[in-house]
Amino acid sequence: MKNKKKIVIIFSLLIITLIFFRLSAQKKRDDAVCFEGSCIDVELATTPKEMTIGLMNRTNLPENRGMLFIFDEEGIYKFWMENTLIPLDMIWLDENGKIIYIEKNAVPCHTPTCPAFGPEYSSKYVLEVNGGYTERHKINVGDKARIDIN
Repeated sequence: MKNKKKIVIIFSLLIITLIFFRLSAQKKRDDAVCFEGSCIDVELATTPKEMTIGLMNRTNLPENRGMLFIFDEEGIYKFWMENTLIPLDMIWLDENGKIIYIEKNAVPCHTPTCPAFGPEYSSKYVLEVNGGYTERHKINVGDKARIDIN
């Protein structure tokens, strides 16, 4: 009887341990922005500090990675390339995920005054990806994006 109790306890602990490891091993789904032919795993920039830093000082960005800037409300948002080390495509989207403007291959700025990029009309999101991404994946103004964020 004593051995049966030990076996039941050990078996129970083993099951609990397996359940714990299974739950902790489940990967959180990445935030993503998807277009017809591609998806981009995105870091989110939602606070003023995150938005100010953006992709500054990064020496590379994997092909299917980017940063999604999420604004509280639609407005006219301009971006610049100060302290940005890699060329970027910047994609402005309205609240429904429709692309309203693309700045292609914005190059790093190494002068005291950097030009600002962006449309003269309202957007809700701005997605930054590697320069040339929109050309390689045939992403154009008017296309619709699916924004999957947790």
